[in-house]
Amino acid sequence: MRFSTWNEIGLGRMADEIASAFNPLVQRESAPGDEDWSRHIWKRRKRMLRWFWKRRLGKVPRNERSPDVVEEEYDTVWGRGYERYQLNPDVHAKPWIWGARRYWTNSVAATRFRQAILIRIIERVKPKTVLEIGCGNGINLILLACRFPEIQFTGLELTTAGHEAALAFQRAHETLPPAMQQFAPMPLSDPAAFKRINFVQGSAADLPFGDRAFDLTMTILALEQMERIRPRALSEIARVTARNAFLLEPFRELNSTGWLLLNRMKRDYFAGRVDELARHGLKPEFAVRDYPQEVFLRTCAVLCKRV
Repeated sequence: MRFSTWNEIGLGRMADEIASAFNPLVQRESAPGDEDWSRHIWKRRKRMLRWFWKRRLGKVPRNERSPDVVEEEYDTVWGRGYERYQLNPDVHAKPWIWGARRYWTNSVAATRFRQAILIRIIERVKPKTVLEIGCGNGINLILLACRFPEIQFTGLELTTAGHEAALAFQRAHETLPPAMQQFAPMPLSDPAAFKRINFVQGSAADLPFGDRAFDLTMTILALEQMERIRPRALSEIARVTARNAFLLEPFRELNSTGWLLLNRMKRDYFAGRVDELARHGLKPEFAVRDYPQEVFLRTCAVLCKRV
């Protein structure tokens, strides 16, 4: 698979917009020889090696991320509230990289810079209806709806905790709280538009929507949890897509060697390839990986056309 640059796909300003969204949430950059960085990386590697040898010796069972396992894990994640979506969150920092630069930051920073990418993708494909599969607590859609109030957004989530958190947020607020408005990386058009999002609970293996129901379907680190149902989920995504699908996921092309492979095996993460999407009815138009990444997990952003 050939990966494109932002310039090649006509989004040359994207790197600057990502940096503008990402940098305010970076605690610090890590210089070569940073002992904290080295210590953290080595601890992660030791845990992976320990798991690997126990697995080889038959002392740990195969880790299969069934829907029940995923729901149990993310019930805790989505119960943490929306207070962390602000420019000074009290969230533990971990190592991230972008090119040759190394940063201490967290998943909240990733939510913010991915929002900038989603905005430009939506402006590019101009959908009237959008579905996010695996929307969690709805944070991506909450911000997007306030940016694009003319679009009908729908979010599907497997977990009860995520689905209920999104509905509770809609009930609790008439407009987006000031801290979340500041968290948005680009100006918002209607801070109350999130109340019109349709949040649905269900499985990606059996989407409760009609054929070609959405101009744009998207997944943001959701397919990574669906390895057990991957072929079915991809076929369902293609079925409900009328025009485009946007998938920001840890495709196997980027996680097939060394520590990246070992981490994917340990977590039983997504093993699908970008090159395999066409057989499920989703033809890639481009794939880009130029944005901040977790040290032990690489993702790319793929825009597909429904075929």
